[in-house]
Amino acid sequence: MKIVMILANACAPDPRVEKEAGALASAGHDVTVLAWDRLGKEPVSESRDGFSIERLGPRAAYGGGVRNLPLFRDFWRGAAERSAALEPYAVHCHDTDTAPAGLRALRQLRPRGTKLVIDFHELYRLSSMVPQKGLVGVVARAVEDRVEKRAVHAAALVIVANPGTADYYRDIGARDKLVVIDNAPDPDLFAPRDCPQVDRPFTICFVGSKRYARTLIALMDAVRAREDVRAVLAGGGPDAERIADRARADANVEALGQVPYKDIPSYYACCDVVYAAYDTLVGNVCYTIPGKVIEAMGCGKPVIVSAGTWVGDYVTKHEIGLAVACDDPTEIGQALDHLRDHSEQAREMGRRGREIVEGGLNWRAVSERLTAAYSALQK
Repeated sequence: MKIVMILANACAPDPRVEKEAGALASAGHDVTVLAWDRLGKEPVSESRDGFSIERLGPRAAYGGGVRNLPLFRDFWRGAAERSAALEPYAVHCHDTDTAPAGLRALRQLRPRGTKLVIDFHELYRLSSMVPQKGLVGVVARAVEDRVEKRAVHAAALVIVANPGTADYYRDIGARDKLVVIDNAPDPDLFAPRDCPQVDRPFTICFVGSKRYARTLIALMDAVRAREDVRAVLAGGGPDAERIADRARADANVEALGQVPYKDIPSYYACCDVVYAAYDTLVGNVCYTIPGKVIEAMGCGKPVIVSAGTWVGDYVTKHEIGLAVACDDPTEIGQALDHLRDHSEQAREMGRRGREIVEGGLNWRAVSERLTAAYSALQK
């Protein structure tokens, strides 16, 4: 089966997309990812793990909001035309911002029996990519809702990354064509391991995109007040420079840049707890289970997450970490104190998380659901 995936970033990297493309390629499918290289810095084409990547234009800035709409239209047009030329059995759209390209391609390819697959990574209507305030926000969300419902109606398969969003998509028409493909890690890569550094202070680690400065600053404030606690904050993102500037004044906070995906487990190995508290002012955060949480679970580490969210309830129910007010240094500090002073309880939280991963919340098991869902498309 020939599959075209459409992605609104350069896939440099995008772990979820790469894992899905690799799993489908391993199952014998011919997979091409059409990626939007907005900055024009990546190779025009390349092969990776059994699948191909083709990068399209136009040039565009990230975070341009509604000003980028004409450029999105150019990308949708180009991706649809290239999809039609490849004549795939399935067009797999990653997130709502690629659905217009998939719908456009489907109009040309439907006589061939081509199927549309929509893969929702998050609740896009509540994300930072969609304006949320004022009249612009009202109009933007209305347009997004319309596109989303059209895509769900036209799709033969609807994929969601988070169990917390499944009911929403069922309610707008996905019903029995929906499958959850979690952002689960490779259980062999993200596994408990020893850290070569033996004498170190109690350490909390964040590895990911620094795009929620408010929550990271709250963590830094909590750590600053504790001489025996250290924080390591690694990753790029729009707020990376701001976090680095702030960290220079904190002797016990280390801000690092982008970390290769394969190296992330080594950072988890040398910490005592993983920080994955995201800003609940961004509405979609309330319904997701961040991939960083499952990575930490795989590595046998407890997590600190945002209270009042789906993942906060999940972490509390399964006793794999603590949920806190993400912008409250006092509450974050109390969580750090508790995990530091109750080390056996913290280790037990980590052990429970690893058991859940081994029990099925891992890419080995999840990828089987993905390939099975594609097999069902052919019946």
